[in-house]
Amino acid sequence: MIFYSKYTILKHIKALTNFKNLINLDDIKGRGAITILENYNGKNPYLKKLKRKLDNNTKLILTDTQSNYILNNYNFEPKVINKIVGITEYLGNELKISENLSFVPERVLIEFLLADNDKTFHIYGKLKRNQEKSQMYFIPKTQLLDDFLFEEKDINVDFEHYESIDKMVMSDGTIGRKLYDIQKVGIKFLLSRDGCLLADDMGAGKTIQSVISALESGAKKILIVCPTAVKINWQREISYFGCDDSTIISGKKWDDSAKFTIINFDILKNFHMVPGDKIKEEDICWDNQYLAKADFDLVIIDEAHKLKNHKSARGSIMKDLCTSYGKKKVWLLSGTPVANRPMDYYNLLKLIGSPIADNWKHYVIRYCEGKQITTTLKNGLKKKIWLTNGASNLEELAIKTKNVYLRRLKSEIGDMPDKTIIPAYRTLTTKQRTEYDELWEEYLVERKRKKKKGEPERALVELGLLRKYVAMQSIPHTIELVEDIIEQGNKAIIFTNYTEELQTLIKHFGKKCVFHFGEMNDRDKQKSIDKFQSNDKAEVFIGNIMSAGVGITLTKATYVVFNSFDWVPGNNEQAEDRAYRLGQKNNVTVYYQLFEDTVSVRMWETVHRKKKIIDIIMGEKAINEEAAIEIMLDEIIDDYEES
Repeated sequence: MIFYSKYTILKHIKALTNFKNLINLDDIKGRGAITILENYNGKNPYLKKLKRKLDNNTKLILTDTQSNYILNNYNFEPKVINKIVGITEYLGNELKISENLSFVPERVLIEFLLADNDKTFHIYGKLKRNQEKSQMYFIPKTQLLDDFLFEEKDINVDFEHYESIDKMVMSDGTIGRKLYDIQKVGIKFLLSRDGCLLADDMGAGKTIQSVISALESGAKKILIVCPTAVKINWQREISYFGCDDSTIISGKKWDDSAKFTIINFDILKNFHMVPGDKIKEEDICWDNQYLAKADFDLVIIDEAHKLKNHKSARGSIMKDLCTSYGKKKVWLLSGTPVANRPMDYYNLLKLIGSPIADNWKHYVIRYCEGKQITTTLKNGLKKKIWLTNGASNLEELAIKTKNVYLRRLKSEIGDMPDKTIIPAYRTLTTKQRTEYDELWEEYLVERKRKKKKGEPERALVELGLLRKYVAMQSIPHTIELVEDIIEQGNKAIIFTNYTEELQTLIKHFGKKCVFHFGEMNDRDKQKSIDKFQSNDKAEVFIGNIMSAGVGITLTKATYVVFNSFDWVPGNNEQAEDRAYRLGQKNNVTVYYQLFEDTVSVRMWETVHRKKKIIDIIMGEKAINEEAAIEIMLDEIIDDYEES
């Protein structure tokens, strides 16, 4: 087969043209395309169709679109697809208009991929099964519901090797490891993708899966970004599977000489400056090109839901790391990738290069009920802002991201014990009710004042005094409950939100307890974890939700008590599953302390409405659009005002 370059053809046409007449460039382009068709003997079905038309009609006139396609893609080897894929309503309307159709197409039969441009697929197919003739269509990649190009790779892993490694006794008393079938599937999933999200349920073994996958990947330089509390645990897991080539970065000295470099989010910030960051120059430990120089070929981000805000300094750093500094694999790990709403999902999809995140505006309009409003600033100036707290087209979002994430629940393993969640309703005393109502009235007065003066509201922050009051009244009930638990020979975890709450509980339980909160250093945190897991005298683990609620294993506990809890469903779920994870042999009971007719009950109801939305996005529950709208979260403060 002989192919001519576009410029050779144009030169040839120009030479043959009568220069007494002015030459129209569009005409030259068209003639160049015609010349290609005359000589074409390739496999592109669309070009073959045009060639047949040309053979039957020597005066064939090509559109500008057709000419451009021929000149730029005549040597593209078409890919057979033969698959019906869904397209969004938006694209359906666009096709209806552009193709002068009497219907809005919902699906398209893609017979051939004719070209793969940066943002667009050129496909050859039908918009209806009964359509007589196939046509060429230009379809934006972001509009396809199905990833029709994705092909599962045949991955071979010697799992027996990892299961037969000489077993050392871990600090939690574990001897050896069993690789479950779902974990083997997860390992193959990671190895088959350059960018993906492993969203297994908390405690299903995401760390084990990613360590084995990293060892099998062939990557020479691996960066693990994780919360402070689990850095040591990551190093232990790597060592367990026979690799001692790892280093933990905890201060201002950079060291990427090992195969595995382990660092937490906040320390990473020391080594990279984002424009606009308020970081003192003396705190910068490396120049702002450090990430590029480090040359990692695999990045694993643990608890990736912490990167949900793409505008934050942390989000900007990880964007540079994952997308700006050379090609690398990016694996995200999170048991709760969507903590609150679809907007939480956007930045994670962006980090792994999912096409659905190419266009922020389209994403928020399509999946977040996004709309632009005008607001008045403190100085009286008007500013347009986007509201992105809604949820829409959730099932579509789940479908369009199905090939970039893998999520399995612990219940799928088969031999997991049960987890029971009990909302423990309490009643305030007469005195407590009076005090609470006074705080509530003060809050409403303050809110009205801010509304009148046009000051910004921070409802969740300003409700903090009410939440803290309820938390402090919960302490006697939590103490009574936990004392009964340990008297029966069981261990318990207590989660808190406030320092005063945590300190009161620590003071009561004394030597019976170990504790874990944000201000502690990494080694002291790990000592608390190890002591609770190995020492029978450490009967109670007391921790702050945000510090102790992620990444750690506390399977010696069979009871979890929330003296107070969080607005974000994912944070609570993460904390619950410190005890309920692989390695747990007993049933786990979770208590939430609630007081009737207080902020705690409203929070409980709100959290569960949010959880329903999250389940839809992650594909755990099918629901129609009408039902999704019905369960969408109203602003919590509006609920209060109605009461």
